[in-house]
Amino acid sequence: MREKRHPILWILTASFFLAAVILFVMFRFVLETPADAAPVPLYTIRAWEGKVAVFERHQSYPKQVYDMPLSGLPYELRQQVLEGVPVHSEEELSVLLEDYTG
Repeated sequence: MREKRHPILWILTASFFLAAVILFVMFRFVLETPADAAPVPLYTIRAWEGKVAVFERHQSYPKQVYDMPLSGLPYELRQQVLEGVPVHSEEELSVLLEDYTG
């Protein structure tokens, strides 16, 4: 004897599968961060009490203050430090610090 098929069970299964596909597409493609969005810097080089300093993400106090007065920097570098220089890696930090404190 043949078992009775339950159409409601098939509809629920298909609905669940369709919802899973829609959610996957939404999270994978629609809600994805745009590729041109700027990454959050690890550090920022900026002025602190008239000297060059390194700040970690979103910190209001410097991680390190260098004994390089802003007045000793060339005009362009001084302007960059006053505006804040975003740094995205340890290597980039080393190179920039050589420029600013070298």
